[in-house]
Amino acid sequence: MLAKRKAPTRDQQAYQDAARELGCVVCRLRKCDLAGYPEIHHRNLDDKHGQRQLGQDAVVAMCSWHHRGIPLWGWGDDEMRDAFGPSFASHARDFRAWTEDALPHLTGRGTERWQKYQDELLGDSWK
Repeated sequence: MLAKRKAPTRDQQAYQDAARELGCVVCRLRKCDLAGYPEIHHRNLDDKHGQRQLGQDAVVAMCSWHHRGIPLWGWGDDEMRDAFGPSFASHARDFRAWTEDALPHLTGRGTERWQKYQDELLGDSWK
């Protein structure tokens, strides 16, 4: 049985809202813009699917492609990957490897680096 996720506190919600306003951080770095409302990805232990979530502070705003691997209407998985890079849901290993190349100045694994990049972009603006 999965534990129910606690609702974010007021400060956590403010942070998540600010992250959503940035849009997908992966698209932002790649200078592409996939339409849609940015989703909040809750990071997991060791950046692996199915592991325990790290809480409401460990989040990254991503589009539905980079978060859940949902392609644009009429596009195939390979076309999306070529145009927008790997999806965390569909190509986790490649996504992590590409992340290391894309964000070499940051530490951590996969989505941890994306959150650090997101925090660089946000600065203190969300507080």
